[in-house]
Amino acid sequence: MSGVRRDTLLPPGWIVFAVFVLNPVFWAMGLGGFIWAIASIPLIVWILLRHDVHLPPATILFVLYVVWAGCSAIMLDSFTRVLAFGLRYGVYLAAIGFAVYVYNERRVTRTTFVNWVSMLWIWAIIGGYLGLLLPRTRLNVTPASLLLPRALSSNDFVGNLVRPRFAQVQNVFGVNVPRPATLWAFTNEWGGNVGLLTPFFIAATLYAVDPWRRKAGIVGLIVAAPVMILSVNRGLWLSVGLIFGVVAMRSFLAGRTAPLRILAGGVVIVAALIILTPIGSIVAGRLSESSSDSRTGIYQEAWDGALESPILGWGGPRPSANPFSPSVGTHGHMWFAMFSHGLVGLALYVGWLVNAMYLANRRRDPVSIMLASVVCVGALQMFFYNMFAGSLPIILIAIGLLFRSEDGLCATSRPGHLDAREPESDDHPREPAAQNFDGPASAITLRQTRQLL
Repeated sequence: MSGVRRDTLLPPGWIVFAVFVLNPVFWAMGLGGFIWAIASIPLIVWILLRHDVHLPPATILFVLYVVWAGCSAIMLDSFTRVLAFGLRYGVYLAAIGFAVYVYNERRVTRTTFVNWVSMLWIWAIIGGYLGLLLPRTRLNVTPASLLLPRALSSNDFVGNLVRPRFAQVQNVFGVNVPRPATLWAFTNEWGGNVGLLTPFFIAATLYAVDPWRRKAGIVGLIVAAPVMILSVNRGLWLSVGLIFGVVAMRSFLAGRTAPLRILAGGVVIVAALIILTPIGSIVAGRLSESSSDSRTGIYQEAWDGALESPILGWGGPRPSANPFSPSVGTHGHMWFAMFSHGLVGLALYVGWLVNAMYLANRRRDPVSIMLASVVCVGALQMFFYNMFAGSLPIILIAIGLLFRSEDGLCATSRPGHLDAREPESDDHPREPAAQNFDGPASAITLRQTRQLL
């Protein structure tokens, strides 16, 4: 029996659907922080059941980085650090697995995968408003909190995972401000993932065939603007600015003006919110606030630690010499890679992102431009966010989908209009259309998959 038919009890693409569309269910069960690592298990099984799968372009350096990160495990010196390493490594494996999965699973169209991933953006925005309305609310009893041994669940970090909260209330410029965290353990994880997911939502709505879907997309972006601003998340602001700037510039160079008009409209709406509402004082206060001193200190410690162990690093974050600072290697994936996996790990990680951005930006159709902006945002966020709670899987999914055709449908010169062909890039000619997700005819053989690849 063909390997493709060994999982017929489950519909094609079910792993992406479960992790992204059903993510709030796992979060409410106290598994939101673990689901990204848990997903590596069915992904690995799916890959092993197939005789012929291919790595997407722009992923080999990431695979080498993950292999090197595994070697750094010999530097771990305690059981709790081994557990934390295992959780992080599961996310690494899931990221690779998701890239291979969406690239090779041709029974599901690229459009369908993009739609499913974009659902997590919708849930995150809804959760953001819940965080603003219920800032001190958390789910104190979840299945995960009941099943875990008390010795583990009583740990502050694990407790935030298994007893999730809607927001973190933090002192920002002298005022207690609720900052959304719903679906993630920490508010910066919420902001980082919303930034990475925004291009998926735009691709799923503004480039849809249905005009009502396009209108809903515009409404969704307008509705999301206040919660993005009120999150006082500067990393999110930078991410969204980069997305619209890159997309507008590339679209303009390609002769498309619709993204420029959308960008101009977005600027007008945000400016109106800042000028005409109390949001303006929040933005001004957040921009004037600086945490550069504490960050500079832990960055310096990360560099010093990397010089002490330049080959393998330390396997994971370690406490800072300053008792009032966070652990070294926790504020930016670049610094994490440097400290945890040594200068070799840092070179592989940065090299992967640079190569991925170069290859991704050679794709010229509008949906691929949106997906390429995810990679650009990931490169930006590595300076100030760690990328474990969903971020790396999202980036690798974008890469996996980038190098697929739209399976017979691809966005043309302006949002909302589709064409039966995708413009070819120099090194990736157009593929035959894949069969759709629905119906028994959707199953394709491994030999056909090889021909597509």
